[in-house]
Amino acid sequence: MTQLENLNFINRSIDKIPNAPSRKDPVGFILRLTKALHTYGVPAYELEQTINACAAAMDLGVQCLSTPTAITMTLLPPNEPPETYVIRVAPGEVNMERLQKTTQVAQQVIAQEISSIEGQKILKKIDKSKPLYSPGITVLAFAMVSAGIARIFSGGAGEIVAASIIGLVIGIMSTQSKKFRLLRFLFPAVSAFVATITAFLINSFLTEPISIFVVIISGLIILLPGLSLTIAMAELATENLVSGTARLFGSAIIFVQLAFGSAIGVEIGQHIFGSIPQIQMSAVSELSIWIAVVVAVIGLVPLFEARTKEAPWFLLAAIIAFATVRYSTPFLGASLGAFFGAIMVGLTAKVISRRYNKPGALILMPGLIILVPGSVGYKSILSLIQNDILTALQTAFDVALIAISLVAGLLIASLLQLPKKDLGVDD
Repeated sequence: MTQLENLNFINRSIDKIPNAPSRKDPVGFILRLTKALHTYGVPAYELEQTINACAAAMDLGVQCLSTPTAITMTLLPPNEPPETYVIRVAPGEVNMERLQKTTQVAQQVIAQEISSIEGQKILKKIDKSKPLYSPGITVLAFAMVSAGIARIFSGGAGEIVAASIIGLVIGIMSTQSKKFRLLRFLFPAVSAFVATITAFLINSFLTEPISIFVVIISGLIILLPGLSLTIAMAELATENLVSGTARLFGSAIIFVQLAFGSAIGVEIGQHIFGSIPQIQMSAVSELSIWIAVVVAVIGLVPLFEARTKEAPWFLLAAIIAFATVRYSTPFLGASLGAFFGAIMVGLTAKVISRRYNKPGALILMPGLIILVPGSVGYKSILSLIQNDILTALQTAFDVALIAISLVAGLLIASLLQLPKKDLGVDD
């Protein structure tokens, strides 16, 4: 079997698998709900909790083990022998629109507002629904996020323009890579190489030199697996050791690919365009940084496949996360700043979820994007490849410490009990 055929096999619908349980059966519904939640980016601990509650509502016993590439389930129907199923899946990507609808289906089945037969029909419609945004809007979103991050990293006009161009290029590559599935295994390395060469090329045409590394990191920010790294640490903290370990190593591989692509690009770029100029970044105005945060977060809405009406929630999460980290870090340090930022984002997600019946992921995902140490991890691997061992080890330690602080903050936020009467919920 070729790699392309293997990919098609992994992504094949359960409906096309011979002798698979029918959609109309409770067992068939549970299998399809599990695969849908995994595909749309639900962490292992949330997926297993949801499936356990849903199976209990349908009088089914269940034992579920979720990993980034496979789901193993043993279902125990009443008065029937247990049945074990293994679902081979590809690592999911966050799709807020489909995730919200799928979560609502699970909640309605748990509350016995709809039957599994009605639920499976809705799941099929969700799966067949078209993307909310065209490829052009998605590409523009890449550019917006890159431009905003460049300003947050104290980049000037040159860095912002260069990062925007790289964001456009990476966005185009991302949308077109879906037509070439084999490319996705090398996509981080190829993207990093293209981004690095593009940064050198843009710098050669400018009269004033730009900070090439700021431009590269800003252009690649969407591909940095900081969010996946944080989820991996959270899964390890909640004793989902298999899933957490697999996701952790998956994140490490992406970091290595990105750094390898950039390292090759730097070597070639220096041979063609000369050495990298040493640029001292100057302070930028506070107002421009906040504008950059808003621009970057608006760009995240299409990338997460969320509806435009959800943009205010994205902005709220980003503002809380960024404000907490920015104004606490000078006094508390990066780790404690991330810790309190995670607590604030986690509590906000809890309040919004209970008051407005919104998925917590709607707040957690954009908030964590601001908090996660993806760019720091990228710098660590790049320093290692450039034989700067001490910097690499120090930066890697910072990454681990910040990631642990984020997970600790989220866990504390999840344990805090909020008074129902303050949230408009009847006792």
